Amino acid sequence: MGRSSKERRSKGPLDYTLEELDGERWGEPTFGSYVVTTCHAVRRKPLRAVTPEELRLVIGQNIGLPWLVPLALALLRQAPLRCVSLSHGDLLASVVRVPASYWVDHPDEKGQLLRDIIPQALRDPGVVDLPEDVTSAIRSLLGENE
Repeated sequence: MGRSSKERRSKGPLDYTLEELDGERWGEPTFGSYVVTTCHAVRRKPLRAVTPEELRLVIGQNIGLPWLVPLALALLRQAPLRCVSLSHGDLLASVVRVPASYWVDHPDEKGQLLRDIIPQALRDPGVVDLPEDVTSAIRSLLGENE
């Protein structure tokens, strides 16, 4: 019996899971916290099914950055200070806290962040509500002295 048209259709980039992309299988979580169980679950989801809140959480744990940061940047271009679960600008906060080494290896994404997203966020009146560590991370990305 032949494969269905759905099976014959090749997968697009957002149809893959982090497990498929990085080749790591974590197995079942060994600790029952929300963070641990959510991170494990996100690794098994197709990227298109990952929610903005899950992006915030998993990026904050430095998991799957090469695949998840671009998704977050796409959302942030639409609304830089969007609240996805905790507070105003929480997704941006997770992205600007990504280790500097990531940005060295992904200069185009850093350019998007610096050129498009951060300037738009800084024009938003809600920027005054960002925690000091987030504004400090933004200043660091911009190369300003703290």
